[in-house]
Amino acid sequence: MTAYVVTRAEPLENAEKAYEKGDLVSALKLSLDYLGRRPWSREASLIAARCLSRLDYPDQAEPYFHRVGTLSLEDLLIRAYGFVRGNHRERAIAAYEEILDRSPENLTALRLLAGVQMTQRNDPAVLKLAARLIKIPEAASIGYTLRGVTQHNAKIREESVAAFEHVLEIDPELRAMPIPRKIFWSNLAEDLLTLGRTADVKRYIAPVVKNEPDAYLLNSLGRAYYLEGNEAEAERYFREAAELDPKDFASHLNLGRLELHRGHPDEALTQLQQAVALGPRQYDALYALAMAYRRVGRTTEATELEKTLETYREVKAPAPTVAKTPLPRHAL
Repeated sequence: MTAYVVTRAEPLENAEKAYEKGDLVSALKLSLDYLGRRPWSREASLIAARCLSRLDYPDQAEPYFHRVGTLSLEDLLIRAYGFVRGNHRERAIAAYEEILDRSPENLTALRLLAGVQMTQRNDPAVLKLAARLIKIPEAASIGYTLRGVTQHNAKIREESVAAFEHVLEIDPELRAMPIPRKIFWSNLAEDLLTLGRTADVKRYIAPVVKNEPDAYLLNSLGRAYYLEGNEAEAERYFREAAELDPKDFASHLNLGRLELHRGHPDEALTQLQQAVALGPRQYDALYALAMAYRRVGRTTEATELEKTLETYREVKAPAPTVAKTPLPRHAL
């Protein structure tokens, strides 16, 4: 009898060891082999369910999770994240809500549920989750970031900036803030420029670009100086952005607009042609190039561009703020 028990138990122990080492494929095979002899084993079912879920087979994991019965919070999180990775968003939402019913302040569940809701563009749900996170001291930076990103995407600039500034107050090094730093600073810069808060753009962004040079942020800083009438500083930052990222159409667009404003259409034409070469379907670049053609008397080229722009008019109007490379919607 002892030999029988040892023989039967050893594969399960090996499955557990393989799982602990992160060898999910071996752990799955061993647990399934064990279940082939002992189909009632909850321990083996749990290992199989965990492995299948983490290997992106959430549907196949479900029967094994059900065999286990009541799951721990850890296993509920594994199951929920399996739905996320499998792109079963509604099932992921339900799974995270089940976790939060049991553990209302579970940070992992709150954060990942917010991420799923953002992909669903369910702003009211995201904002409610953000409010819950803000009430938890160690998660307040995450909550304010969620609020800021949501309001930024909705173009509610004042509330977006207020939320991002709260992040900077409580998390000045952005260590807990959950999105990429570039996206955080880009969103803040865009919203501040839209609100005309050029002094705050310089206050926040100038120190950032010294340590983290970025073409978009350099263009934003240049735009702030341009709006204040400091064309020399604006040009300096636009050129620095162009040197940093030679493939960035926005830097040449901004330089071209600056030269048009100065009354130098020939110089503007050079920059704007480069902008269109780098961004051939960018409305703002085409629009500015058509203006430059008009200024230098090249009416045929201007007319052709204006005909092209007519086909874009219903899709996108000229943006009044800084030209930029489009940023994706943000997931946590």
